[in-house]
Amino acid sequence: MMYKVLLSKDAAKALERMTPGARARIITALERARAEPFRAKRLRGELEGLFSLRIGQLRVVYEVDREEKVIVVHGIGPRGDVYKK
Repeated sequence: MMYKVLLSKDAAKALERMTPGARARIITALERARAEPFRAKRLRGELEGLFSLRIGQLRVVYEVDREEKVIVVHGIGPRGDVYKK
């Protein structure tokens, strides 16, 4: 079963502002994550319970709801900025 992807307001804005090439790479990575959401890097510390996808210098931070079969994307951005709360 494929998971559904939901973007937070901030993630949707970040995706909108990206170049078409970067946007396409992120969408492709999220499509792959729909099939296997737990293959991404698990985050630790304050962000425990979240996952991170690496797409070049960009990162996608998300959480997975197993019961609802939903991936909720909380942030999309450069490596140094996306992990800040």
